[in-house]
Amino acid sequence: MQVKKFEARTMKEALEMVKTQLGPDAIILSARDNNKSFGLVGEGSVEITAAVSEETLQKKKFAESRLREQDRARFNNSSAKQQKELIQKMVDKHVQKAAPAQAQPITQRRYIDIEDEHELNRQNRVSEERVRTAAQRALNAFQEQDEIFSRGGNTAKKAAVPAKPAPAPVRPAQPGAENPEVLALKSEIANLKQVISQFQQMPQTFTGSHPGADYGINYDLSFVYSKLTSAGMAPEIAAELLTQAQETLPALKLKNRSLVEAWVARHVLDATKIATNPSQGKIHCFVGPAGSGKTSALIKMASHMVVRERKKIALFTTDTFKVGAADQMKIYAQILNVPFSVIRTQQDWTNLMRYLANVDCVLVDYTGLSLKSNDEIQMLKSLLPPAALNPNIHLTLSTNAKDGDCTELGRRYSVLGYKDVIFTSLDESTQHGTIYNFMKRFDVPLHSFGIGPRVPEDFEFATKERLLDLIFRITQLKQQDSEAV
Repeated sequence: MQVKKFEARTMKEALEMVKTQLGPDAIILSARDNNKSFGLVGEGSVEITAAVSEETLQKKKFAESRLREQDRARFNNSSAKQQKELIQKMVDKHVQKAAPAQAQPITQRRYIDIEDEHELNRQNRVSEERVRTAAQRALNAFQEQDEIFSRGGNTAKKAAVPAKPAPAPVRPAQPGAENPEVLALKSEIANLKQVISQFQQMPQTFTGSHPGADYGINYDLSFVYSKLTSAGMAPEIAAELLTQAQETLPALKLKNRSLVEAWVARHVLDATKIATNPSQGKIHCFVGPAGSGKTSALIKMASHMVVRERKKIALFTTDTFKVGAADQMKIYAQILNVPFSVIRTQQDWTNLMRYLANVDCVLVDYTGLSLKSNDEIQMLKSLLPPAALNPNIHLTLSTNAKDGDCTELGRRYSVLGYKDVIFTSLDESTQHGTIYNFMKRFDVPLHSFGIGPRVPEDFEFATKERLLDLIFRITQLKQQDSEAV
């Protein structure tokens, strides 16, 4: 039994190597993808372990030795089924020519009694019939493997009738001794049984699908697909992005990982929407579910306007449901030394705005609601500023929330007509691809980010470069490299 390993860039190339060197009757023992680089270009590879019996390999070599050079090339390019038929035909023809010469000594052995000779011949025929039956069963067991090999690794089953082995010439045997050919066949069958036992213990799926294969993503782009989805980007959005890369970049450039990553990064930058003049406008309303960080985002933005932009602001709150919410906002207003008020009805807006003509901005904190019922929607709408005041409504979400939850909240709050979205708790999450998912699904720009608990240091207006850094973790990787040095 000959066992060899073959390594190639693709499964098809590896199977062609197996067929060329070991023949169409080779048995695939294992197949796996190598993580290590293949060759000088740094590509992945496929490794196949195959086996073939010595007798089968000798038949292949015998057939190739009888072919002319041009016929040998056609033989190597033919299918596995055609190669098997040609090998078997040439071996049968050779055996038939040699049979009369081998059978001649039987008629010349006159010293053996006729009855003894008939008995020996009968025993030989019985032994050879048993061995032939066992060999036929072994060949049937490997017929499925032959079909897999002939179709280049496809695991679909297809019935086929194996070629019958050529009848071996009958030779007389000495009393009490087995025919050497019988012993050879028994040894071969024992080896086949051992290979079958090992094969049954192996997984029957030789080729596993790479990441993104379900979306039609090329194997060369699977590493980018894994990188994007591990950062929290939705599989369908990452697949859409990489499909454009497949259609845009030439096949040769898809092999260059750095070039592919650069193309994807440029596309993310171009597709990211950022709110223009995020602090512009008279009234800024912060809405969102409970625990999303609305109050913290409001205070950070208010501190930024007061300390860095030198603006005159006022703080309002509509949260009369949560205990201590209004008192907490009042304390913040005192720290910043700005006006403060509580909004209970929409009529309060008319009364308050008369006294705030000299204020640059008004920041309003709203109650955290899930908007599951129509009553909550109507109550929240009744506290919004009149449309004539042209308020800027900012939806506030946490990056710690699941991607599906953010999508559902975005759908519910769309009845309020929010203009942009604020994401908080960036320092607590590793799935920053959720930000890109939300922006793409609802086609809304990004307003600002909350990156920590400090006020106002851990606040920044959103930028395209910042989102790209979060998804590809560029700054994090640079820090790891500097620490390693």
